[in-house]
Amino acid sequence: MVGIVVTTGTLAGWIPDLAAPVGVMIATEAYAQSPPSTDEVVRYAKAVLAMEPRRREAAREIRSAGGNPNIVCSSVFSGLPGGQIARSYCQHAATIVRQYGLTNNRFNEITRLAQNSPELRGQIQTHMQELCRLSEFSAACR
Repeated sequence: MVGIVVTTGTLAGWIPDLAAPVGVMIATEAYAQSPPSTDEVVRYAKAVLAMEPRRREAAREIRSAGGNPNIVCSSVFSGLPGGQIARSYCQHAATIVRQYGLTNNRFNEITRLAQNSPELRGQIQTHMQELCRLSEFSAACR
């Protein structure tokens, strides 16, 4: 669980480093470093888990196309093997973040905060573990 969150952010420069080889950077605006509320942590955990199945799929497709599966959404993908796959994934990830009531900027800020806060990482992990019990998120937790 924590691997999913951390990897997604660490490789992209914005999420928790949990263990996956793909990351996503959704936006670039800076936020004041205010700690997330419990509600934001839950929405963040839901967004990460909702992204995970497509992230895994995109990584496989990019690898098959001969590209680097480390997706950094703030990068330019033109002409790279699997570039269109990465672009599509990044658009999908940004949509998911918004569906869970976060801005891309706030999502990235929570990721950065989690990288430096064992307490926040633990809160995210706890919520992800709880969410994995729900069928809605089971695919992300396998």
